[in-house]
Amino acid sequence: MSHRTDDPWSQEYQDDPGPLVRPFAVTRGRTASGSQDLDILTLVSTAGVRTDGDTLDREYREILRLCAGATLSVAEIAAHLHLFVAAAKVLVADLIDAGYLIFRAPPTPESAVDPVLLRAVLEGIKRL
Repeated sequence: MSHRTDDPWSQEYQDDPGPLVRPFAVTRGRTASGSQDLDILTLVSTAGVRTDGDTLDREYREILRLCAGATLSVAEIAAHLHLFVAAAKVLVADLIDAGYLIFRAPPTPESAVDPVLLRAVLEGIKRL
């Protein structure tokens, strides 16, 4: 079993950069999420497009794998990939723009159901 040294120039660090790789390296320095204005609660899922995984970068393939058969928020994707949310937004937006993912904006407070209406419906059901 090898012992990891604190020397950043050791071969072990060069083979597995881990947390030493800056998050913006994954996005090639981009910090804006392209044409999509994504929220951390934006839900994404695969668009059903088949792709040859070898043509996409590892992070893109991982996002598609995570979203296959599931709907995840941008925040959940960031957590799974151990990335900052800003970096995850860029990657998700790239996949949306390329047609690999579809998204649904998070509900707004204005779209929430009125509690008075819900109580009236409940009372109507109880009377049946």
